[in-house]
Amino acid sequence: MRRQFEKFSLALEAREDQFTGFPSQFQKEWLLGRAFREFADDLEHLDALSGQLVLGVERPPIHNDWDSSAAAQDASELVIQGQQVMQSWEQPLMERMARAAASRGGDVLEIGFGMGISADFILKAGVRSYTAVECNDAVIAGFERWRARHPEAEIRLVRGRWQDVGDQLGMYDGIFFDTYPLSQDEYVRNEVNGRAYSHAAEFFPLAAARLRPGGVFTYFTCEIDSLSRGHQRLLLRHFDSFKVSVVRCLAPPVGCQYWWADSMAMVTATRG
Repeated sequence: MRRQFEKFSLALEAREDQFTGFPSQFQKEWLLGRAFREFADDLEHLDALSGQLVLGVERPPIHNDWDSSAAAQDASELVIQGQQVMQSWEQPLMERMARAAASRGGDVLEIGFGMGISADFILKAGVRSYTAVECNDAVIAGFERWRARHPEAEIRLVRGRWQDVGDQLGMYDGIFFDTYPLSQDEYVRNEVNGRAYSHAAEFFPLAAARLRPGGVFTYFTCEIDSLSRGHQRLLLRHFDSFKVSVVRCLAPPVGCQYWWADSMAMVTATRG
C-alpha cells in the first residue's frame, strides 16, 4: 500500500499475510488510509517545526553507578554523569505541573527531586504533605538542606529508585513524575523505542495504583504540542480520563540534551 503526498510518499509492506486482516478490502483501505494520513500529518507538522528548534546535543551514555555519582549544581542546571538532569528553563513547565499535582491539596508524591524547583511550587500550593522519591546521594543531600528550610511542612523522603520502593509508598492526591532515566537501557527502551516517548510510561501502573480516586497524575511528557495515539492508549490502559494542555514560551538553551522546542504538552490523568 502506498500513499503520495506533496513532499514525500509513504509505503507499507506487510511481512505476514494476515497482517491487517480486515473483513473486507474496503475496510482495509479506509482504516490504513486513515493511519497513513495521521502519520503524514505528523511528518508535515515536524517539517514545519524543524526550523524553530534550538540546536541540541546528544547525551553521553548513562553508567550504572547513578546512585553514588557526583552531582554538579548551580542556579542554571543539575548535571550527573554529564547528563543535564534538570535546567532552570523548565521553571514555567514545573510550575504548571506542580500546580496540577497539588490542585486537590492533600498528600503529594514527587518522583525525582532534582533542583527542588517543583517541590517549592508544590509547598506554596498548600498541600498537607510532600513526599519525594530520590536515589542519588548528592541530590538527597540537597533535599535535606531544602527540607531544613521548611520546618513547618510535613516533608518525607523515600530513598531509592522508584522501581524498588513501591511498597514503601502510601496513597496520594497528586503524583508528579519528573525523574531522569537511571540507566542507558531505560533511556533507550523508553525514550528511543517506547510508544509513549517518555520513560514515565513505565511508571503509569504504579501511579494508578497509588493515586486516590479523583487524584491527579502529571509528568514530563516529551511531546511538543499534542499526544500520539500510542501515548493516549497507554494512558487509558491505566487511568479513567486525561486532559491535555500546552505549556508555551519555553526557552531551552542551545546545547540542551533533552528538549529543543518552545512548548510541551502537559497531561493531567485521573482515576475514579
